Amino acid sequence: MKIIALPMLRPGVDPILAGRLSGQRAFVAALEQFPELAEAAIVLLDFGGVELATSSYLSEVLVPLRDHLRLRRQPGYTVAANLNEKVREEIEEMLRRSGDAFMTCTTDGAGTISGVQLCGRLDEKLQETLKLVSRRRETTAAQLHEETRSVDAVGATAWNNRLASLASKSLVVEILQGRTKKYRPVLEVA
Repeated sequence: MKIIALPMLRPGVDPILAGRLSGQRAFVAALEQFPELAEAAIVLLDFGGVELATSSYLSEVLVPLRDHLRLRRQPGYTVAANLNEKVREEIEEMLRRSGDAFMTCTTDGAGTISGVQLCGRLDEKLQETLKLVSRRRETTAAQLHEETRSVDAVGATAWNNRLASLASKSLVVEILQGRTKKYRPVLEVA
């Protein structure tokens, strides 16, 4: 899958990203510079060089950008990259309050991805589903239902809903093959 890096710190901008209005402006600027995708892609929201990003700023750019890019004809699966401790703490707090989760990682100068982590929180069933998808590497709701039917009394529809929820959070990639949807992790959590 193609990887696109989207710098969150624009040249000449203060490395402290704060305020709702600034977040709204960053959201619009990110959309204006975002290329049209020919295929689904991983979009790294690169926080390299950002000293601090407040939760008011992040609430206007991080999740709205994830949700917007995910709903395009060719989706962009967003991952927050290169977070320092202060930025990670602000993202964690924002996600904890909203009950949401976001994939994070670090990259080096060559663009190699490492240190993949889940930031925020998922409910127990979504956490379990993400682990199963990661273990299988690619799966369908029917396969998860079949694999767990002796342990879990939920049907394929519940698995489908869980997988769709993970896809909406950019934690798994949704691949349509005919009438079947397959899912695989966006990145492997360490």
